[in-house]
Amino acid sequence: MAPSLDSDSTVLSIRSDFREGRFLRQSKSDLYASDIRGSSENDYKVPDFQHRYPKARLNPLAAQCHDISNDWIVSFGIDKELGPSMWQSCMAAKFSECMGYVYDDIEPEDFLWLCKYNSCLFSFDSKLDDAQWAHRIDWSCDVILDMNLVLLWTDPDNERLLEGLKFILDTLMEIEASRKRAQLHTIHADLVHARNKSKSLLDVNLGAFISGFRELWLEYIEDLPVECISRQAVTFQHYITGCLSEQVGRIKGTITSVSDYISVRRLAGGVMPFLVFSDRIIEHKRRKSPISHLPDSLFYGEDMQNMLAACTDIICWHNDIFGFQKERLNNDQKNTLVYHVFHEYNCQSYTQAGELVLELLHDRIAEMELAYERLRSAADPEFHPAIDLFMKTCRDWIPGSHEYHITSSRYNVSNTSFSDTGKSKEVEQIIKRQ
Repeated sequence: MAPSLDSDSTVLSIRSDFREGRFLRQSKSDLYASDIRGSSENDYKVPDFQHRYPKARLNPLAAQCHDISNDWIVSFGIDKELGPSMWQSCMAAKFSECMGYVYDDIEPEDFLWLCKYNSCLFSFDSKLDDAQWAHRIDWSCDVILDMNLVLLWTDPDNERLLEGLKFILDTLMEIEASRKRAQLHTIHADLVHARNKSKSLLDVNLGAFISGFRELWLEYIEDLPVECISRQAVTFQHYITGCLSEQVGRIKGTITSVSDYISVRRLAGGVMPFLVFSDRIIEHKRRKSPISHLPDSLFYGEDMQNMLAACTDIICWHNDIFGFQKERLNNDQKNTLVYHVFHEYNCQSYTQAGELVLELLHDRIAEMELAYERLRSAADPEFHPAIDLFMKTCRDWIPGSHEYHITSSRYNVSNTSFSDTGKSKEVEQIIKRQ
C-alpha cells in the first residue's frame, strides 16, 4: 500500500483497520470489557525492530554531560521534589545517553542544553507517572501554569499561546482538584507585569521544575529570531497541554480510542520540542556557513508538519513497544498504544498487538520520508539546507531512541530491580516468557 500523507485518514483510522479488516474492531461499548483473556494471551514479547538507518553512535560527551546535568538538577532542588527512590532511578536511567545516541555531532553547548532539558523533562515525566502523583492535579497545576507564564513572558500577546492558555485554564477549572489551585495562581497578575515590563521573569517565584526550565528557556532565546522563539514556545505549550489532557483522562477514567490516544500521545510524548530545537542548531551553524532559517510559511506548512508529526509518532510508539513490559509491572499499561490496539482490535495477545504497532511504525517511517521529499521539492533551494538538517534530526531520532530503549534501565525490565514493589515474581515470569 502506497503511503499517504493525509494523517487523519492513515494514522487516525489505523491503516483501514489493519489491512482491510484482517482484525475485528470492537465497538466502543466492548472496549476493556475483558481485561484479562488468559495468561497465554497476555504474554508479551518485544517485536524485532529493524530500521533502515545507520546504527547510532554515542556522543563522547554523554558521560560528562550526565554528571553536569545531574548537578544542575540538584541545584534547583528537583531531586528533592522526586524523593530519594525516584531520583536514584532517574540517575540510573542516564538520560544524557538518550541525547548522546541521537545527537552525536552537534556543538557542545547545544548538546549540554539538550541533556539538561532532557533530564528535567524525564524527571517531571517520572513524577507525573508515579502512582502517588498521577492523580495529583493540584500539584501539576502549578507546574503547568508556571511553564505557560515563562513562555508568555517574552511574548505576552502571542495569540497562539493565549488561546492555548485559555484551553488550559478552562480544563483546570472543570476539575475540582485543580480549580482552587488555578484560582490562587497569579498568572494573570504576572502577565500584567510581563506586558508592562515592570519586573523581570527572574523575579517571579517558581517551583523547582520550572525554575530549571526558566533558565533553559532564557538561554534558548538569547540569539534566535522571533519566529523561531515563537514556534518553540507553542511547541512547549502543546507538550504541557498534552500532559494535562493525559492526566485528566486518568483521573476521569476515560475510555480512550486508538485515534484519541494517538492524538494525545503525540503532544504528551515530549518529542516535538527536540525536533524544533533544530532551529537553534541552524542558528549556530550560521556562524560558520550560510544557512537560512525556515520561514513560518514553510514550517507550518502541511508537508513540514506531517514530517514532524510522523517522526513524533514513530518515537512515541517505539517507546510504547519497548516500555510496555515495564508499564505492566507499574499497572500503567493503559497509557501505551500496545494496550489500546490490543483491546480495540481484538488481538489474541499483547505480542500480536505489539507487532501491529510495529507495522504502523514502519508505515509512519515511509510517510515521514515522503513528506520530506515533498517538502524539499516544493521549497526554494535557499531553504534546502535547513530542511535537510531538520530531516537529519528526525532520522537520527529513530536509531538513537532505539539504542537507548534497548539499553536503558528505564525500559529494560531485566536491568531493573523491582524487589521494593512486591512484583519480583511477576518480573521473573515475564522474563521467562521472552
